[in-house]
Amino acid sequence: MNDLKTLFRRAPWLSTKRPSHAFVLSRARLTYVGPESPGRAASGTPPAVRSVSSPLPPDAFAEGPAGAPVAGASWAGAVARLLAEAAVRTPAASLVVPDDFIRVLVVDVDDAERHAKEVEEILTWKFGRTFGEPAPPLRLSWRPAGAGAAGTRVLALAAPEEAAASWEAPFERAGIRIGAVETETLAVSSLGVMALGGDGLVVWSRGETSTAAHFEKGNLRFLRVRRAESGEAALAEFRATASFVAGDGAGDEIPAARIPCAAGPAGAPAVSALVAFREEAGGVPVIPLSLATLLPGTRVASGRAEAAELLAALGAMAGKD
Repeated sequence: MNDLKTLFRRAPWLSTKRPSHAFVLSRARLTYVGPESPGRAASGTPPAVRSVSSPLPPDAFAEGPAGAPVAGASWAGAVARLLAEAAVRTPAASLVVPDDFIRVLVVDVDDAERHAKEVEEILTWKFGRTFGEPAPPLRLSWRPAGAGAAGTRVLALAAPEEAAASWEAPFERAGIRIGAVETETLAVSSLGVMALGGDGLVVWSRGETSTAAHFEKGNLRFLRVRRAESGEAALAEFRATASFVAGDGAGDEIPAARIPCAAGPAGAPAVSALVAFREEAGGVPVIPLSLATLLPGTRVASGRAEAAELLAALGAMAGKD
């Protein structure tokens, strides 16, 4: 069944590979990334990729519950045109969406895995305050993320079912099953967490959001998505996140300088502010989230995709379910 559980990754050796085809969606354009040979069906990250990008019409999305974007008829037309231009031949693909398409909750509960029904009821109620009461039908995903301050920490993600289904529908009509709906940060984190050796923060700032994902031993432990109105504001959020995950006081600048961190894309105001802060504080250098750093052996054969879109797509291919 297709749901958002694929947003959460387990250890790579316990998981299966993703299809070697991915679509990266922004509010302004749609990009396809796949193997250099259109007919190739192997899974995982291919050694050479091609891409096709197309701008989206201004009315591709309408605002749904709590601002969740619901795709309309012009979105379906844009997908059809892109599929025709790219000559995509695959039964399955991943779909990467902007971080602010999905809502995130981090809560502590008692013995989450033994009381799954109660956990879903709690999460539905809490998400209801985000999407409005009564909450619309939700595409909800959650998983335990180790010990919390009280009980078990649970990471949860949700989107209105109406919105999620509208993003997927044109692909399904074309015979392409969307097996994973994934945010940009979690897609990129598939590669970033390996660069960190499994421990640290992956920071991704694109569009209107800046997101920090905290990993311990390769497992996602915490996720924070915030609007990034300026590099300074995003840096303040990063410092707060670093202090929280390190267990130190929020006013202590040391965790933000010392915690292992990979960040991108290069040139984003939030990333530039973070790099400058670490340099001034004499902290650990930031690992750049880029193709050259994370996938140096991958060849881009052709296409018009931005570097950040390529990285997100390749991260989705590398993700494990």
